[in-house]
Amino acid sequence: MNRKDIRTITINLLKEAIASLYIHDIRNIEMKVSEMNICARLAHYLENYIRMYGPLFEGYSVDTEYNRNFGNMVKHIQYNDGDLRSVRCDLLIHSRGLKHLDNILALEMKKEGVTTNVDDDHDRLENIVKPRSKDTPKEAVCDTILGVFLEVAINGFKLTYYWYDDVAHKEEEEVTFERMYNIQ
Repeated sequence: MNRKDIRTITINLLKEAIASLYIHDIRNIEMKVSEMNICARLAHYLENYIRMYGPLFEGYSVDTEYNRNFGNMVKHIQYNDGDLRSVRCDLLIHSRGLKHLDNILALEMKKEGVTTNVDDDHDRLENIVKPRSKDTPKEAVCDTILGVFLEVAINGFKLTYYWYDDVAHKEEEEVTFERMYNIQ
């Protein structure tokens, strides 16, 4: 299967998982619980969806705050300035270093109104999807099929997608909805 098809399937499964998050965990979102809690709940739903999908995701896991690479090394990414910095994404679909195509999805999440490190998150995603070149250090994580910045709000969410085919791409999508019930 090609990268475009994997990306499309991953986006669809991610949206299904986000829908489940809003159906089953809206109270957590409304109460503004920690980002880590919301991300862990999203990981739970996403893991279930990739397991139901079948062989494409065989050997892949959904992890939060994961920071290891091949050979148990701390994951790093190389930024445009050439700096190599350690990285720990909020959520990953990856093979935990067991497959050549290790990273399918790298996701960074923020709750609505949180502005701390947002630019850093976007930079991280832009760099993590870049293809490996002959100059890319071995320890650098790159060539991830899809990077996603997810902003969670009570009335919907915003997704910013990053990917690379022949050139870098960035696309935004906003999903809003009216509450069908009112929890007091």
